[in-house]
Amino acid sequence: MKKILFTLLMSLSQLAFADGSITILSPKDGSTLSSGMGNKLEYNVKLGPTGNHLHVYVDDQDPIVDRNVSGCPCKIDLPDLTPGRHTIVVKEATASHALTGLQTRVSVTVK
Repeated sequence: MKKILFTLLMSLSQLAFADGSITILSPKDGSTLSSGMGNKLEYNVKLGPTGNHLHVYVDDQDPIVDRNVSGCPCKIDLPDLTPGRHTIVVKEATASHALTGLQTRVSVTVK
């Protein structure tokens, strides 16, 4: 029974995102970036049926809100990155900023 329920939930979650996608073009997962300013995030997005804009998180900082996602590939400046490992997560949000669950992430090392 648990296996059937899990399979059903996974199928439903895939259907919810069937019309939306987020692909990070740069930086690539596992890449090395220079510390400081000047790093950019480049991505393609196709918003899902309830998506309105994106929230970009670097580690656990407050999100960068990107509403201009209609002419992708899209680029935004990343905040000043200190040396070490960082995780960049791009999440789809509704007009009221509720997260839809559609997201993607990369991890980078800054030197």
